[in-house]
Amino acid sequence: MDRREAIKRTALITGFAISSSTIASLMQGCQPEAKSSLDSWTPRFFTKEQGANLAEIAECMLPKTDTPGAKDVFVHEFVDLMVADCKEPEDKKLFRDGLAQLMSGCEQANGKTFLDCSPEQQLAFLNEQDQAARAIVDANPDLDDEDYPFFLKLKQLILLGYFTSEPVGTEVLVYDPVPGVNEACRPYEAGTPDWAPNR
Repeated sequence: MDRREAIKRTALITGFAISSSTIASLMQGCQPEAKSSLDSWTPRFFTKEQGANLAEIAECMLPKTDTPGAKDVFVHEFVDLMVADCKEPEDKKLFRDGLAQLMSGCEQANGKTFLDCSPEQQLAFLNEQDQAARAIVDANPDLDDEDYPFFLKLKQLILLGYFTSEPVGTEVLVYDPVPGVNEACRPYEAGTPDWAPNR
């Protein structure tokens, strides 16, 4: 599968999996801030170690190829800012505890931290978490937001940060800053990129 096909499929997954709490968080909005290198970045919500793990998880999901990777568009900073500024206290606790449990699970499974694992081990671990979380949703289609698996909530924010970033919106997806008539259904030409969301 090529990169563009992966992006299209990921966008479809995002639309399927997005929860109302994530939509509400996005609607609150965030102010743009200057981006920094990962080494000099100080997370607003997560610990420094959790921030480094978050950046690596996002990059593992959306690695750099002929298009930007998650680190290139600072997805880790987006997720940290969203949790810090837009989430309710109970959701903040869920994200802090959930990320800690996720990293602990990786260490138990591989005998080393997520950052010390090989890219293959990282991807295999994340795929296992994704499959387990999806199995829960498939078995319980009427899950409330609070019962939605943490891994999918984290994945939602990562995908949201990636696909709403300026570089992806203007360089990877097709972007029209002054859209014309909204055509809800138009034929798709194979090989052309998807459209960026207009704000």
